[in-house]
Amino acid sequence: MLALSLVKAATGNSKSQKVEYNLVYKGVVMQYRSKLSFFTLLLMISFASVNAVLFTPALPKIAIFFAIPTKIAQQTMTWFLIGFALGQLIYGPIANRFGRKPAIFLGIALQIISSCMCAYAGLIHEFYILLIGRFLLAVGSGVGFKMTFTLVNECYEPKIASQKISYLMLAFAIIPCLATALGGLLTDYYGWISCFYAGAVYGLILLALVMRLPETQRNLNFDALKVKNIIQSYLYQFKNIRLITGGLLMGSAITFLYVFSAVAPFVAINIFGLNSKQYGMGTVLSAFGLILGSIISARLVKRHAFIEIIRFGIFVIIIGTIVMIITMLMHLTVLFTLFIPIMIISFGKCFIVSNASTYAMSHISDTAQGSAVMNFINIGLTTIIIIVLGLFPINILLLPMIYFLMCIMLIIIYKLLASDLSAFRFSNY
Repeated sequence: MLALSLVKAATGNSKSQKVEYNLVYKGVVMQYRSKLSFFTLLLMISFASVNAVLFTPALPKIAIFFAIPTKIAQQTMTWFLIGFALGQLIYGPIANRFGRKPAIFLGIALQIISSCMCAYAGLIHEFYILLIGRFLLAVGSGVGFKMTFTLVNECYEPKIASQKISYLMLAFAIIPCLATALGGLLTDYYGWISCFYAGAVYGLILLALVMRLPETQRNLNFDALKVKNIIQSYLYQFKNIRLITGGLLMGSAITFLYVFSAVAPFVAINIFGLNSKQYGMGTVLSAFGLILGSIISARLVKRHAFIEIIRFGIFVIIIGTIVMIITMLMHLTVLFTLFIPIMIISFGKCFIVSNASTYAMSHISDTAQGSAVMNFINIGLTTIIIIVLGLFPINILLLPMIYFLMCIMLIIIYKLLASDLSAFRFSNY
């Protein structure tokens, strides 16, 4: 028999995180040293979010280009999120059957092709081709988000995994914000189609970097793609209350940023009179909140319980929402009504996402299937909220009102998590 024992040794190397695998075969110990490039993980975890927001400064211009109402233009975000959510369930079985890297390669290839398809839709002036391209773009780029959580949770123990994910949240601070700013510049100077060419280039760069990642799936499951096994495995994962609660918490926190991406461009450009470049540069402010939140969250996880850090994150998000409501009612400038509140909310989001994900993943055995279900739940929740959002006309109070309702939802989910933890501790006692 072949026995595999995982010995995890996280180093402080900023360029890579080393993990040692001790493979014991007939008493002989062979060491496998794998490297997880932190930079590659940064690009992977933000792969979908960049593809989601890169073109958002161009949404008003896309509506004019295709001569469609604002609600129809927003469907480009809705269908992206639908594809993003469904894509999370696809890569779990593929990663178990063929390995982690082949699954990543497949997703990146689909992202590159779909980016070109979206650009082609503009060239032939077909909006519905753009919608199909956005859906497939999400399915492909979603592999980065899903597989990053899989790799990190396979290679590190829960506390260290939470710390690594907290630092990876820097990707949501730096890369998507830069992508939004870049999208504004590209739209102003080269037209909205250029945003999708830029997305394809991102995919090619990531493809080259992923080739250097190690393969962490040592034992392939040749039955992983059988329909019966897939259904049974996912049904088992969906019965895991902690996985569901963690996924809902993640989804609630992440939704704040996706709702902002769907609504804020129209508010800032059509109501406040900004241009695409100005809006793109304004969103960079949220990076400060995300960067600070990621660093502090990574430090706090060493000394505080997950539940305490999550509670603090919810409190900060509520403060940001209150600031947005008050400044909107006072009719202040766009800086105070949009960009400063989202900076505060982004700061709070970091404390929830990394700790909720680690809490959820620490209670599962199959990390590929577990992370797929967790991400499906959190992105699925975001998708539902965006779809409901599309039923309402965009006005200056829509965003704060939606945020207010989402804060209530966050509190309810947190109460479920807290009660489950209390019951768990009581049963052990």
